[in-house]
Amino acid sequence: MDKVLEKITDLIATYEGGAYKDLHIMHRELVCCMYHLSRVQIEAHQKWNATYYNSKEKTNAAKEREADKLNPELYLCRKILETAKGVSIAMTYELKLN
Repeated sequence: MDKVLEKITDLIATYEGGAYKDLHIMHRELVCCMYHLSRVQIEAHQKWNATYYNSKEKTNAAKEREADKLNPELYLCRKILETAKGVSIAMTYELKLN
């Protein structure tokens, strides 16, 4: 997961700096990284569900808090995928302009 996050960060930094030659290649790499990160998110969600359903807590809210606490990568993946999607859309618009 760290490798994918580092690659996404590098791609976005390059795009933000404007120092790129092949935007379509960068876009393809970003989308592929998003795919790999979504696989990590699926695994994290499965762990979250297991934690939730195996919890000894009595209320749903307490079960959710425990699952969130023990599986922070789910929230991390969700937020990074949201922002990477925004950058991907911006790249797509820029590719259409050229």
